[in-house]
Amino acid sequence: MSDPVKVVVIDDSTVIRGGFATVHPGLEVVATYASVEEFEAAPVPCEVVVLDLLLRGPRGSNVKQGRTAIRALRARGRPVCLYTDERRAIVLALCLRAGAHGVVHKSDPPEVAVRAIRDVRDGTVVVTQSLIGLTELLDRRGARLELSPRQREVISARARGRHWADIGAELYITEDTAREHYRAACAKLRSYLRHTSPGDIERAVGLAPGDVLDEE
Repeated sequence: MSDPVKVVVIDDSTVIRGGFATVHPGLEVVATYASVEEFEAAPVPCEVVVLDLLLRGPRGSNVKQGRTAIRALRARGRPVCLYTDERRAIVLALCLRAGAHGVVHKSDPPEVAVRAIRDVRDGTVVVTQSLIGLTELLDRRGARLELSPRQREVISARARGRHWADIGAELYITEDTAREHYRAACAKLRSYLRHTSPGDIERAVGLAPGDVLDEE
């Protein structure tokens, strides 16, 4: 088994901060913070920052959250994995555009979250089911994702909830090979989002002008 990933958890929930290490034994929680500002004031070395997307400070305060928080952490060179209840694909896509490396949901089983955070540590882009569907939608509408035919087949299958074993058998490839195609496609999605203007994303997704904002 690989070494535990050293993570910092930034979440405004005292329950999550207090219990994250217990629920996720495959991770080494080196510190927890209620806000990005607390982390910036007293940072500790880590391999991944696990970040809640919505952070609420004390009444009347204006704390960094969402894409602003992601950008602040990325400016410090810290890989960011979102740990969130947010499921709107376009919101999560814009978080990837802002520099997040991965997204996991708080409702995901602990082993799924641990595997995702380990993948982020290792440089892999991690996306949720809704973002898989967005990848397929963008590709179908002509977005320049530059997916290979095999990557397109794997993404299409995953968007429909197909299991890795089924995908491998249907495409006559191993499960590991299918996963590699999937990881490559996810990396291309993040690259596309990071290098594409909000207007072009709007047109590709079919939103009205102004629906995708570059800032918070």
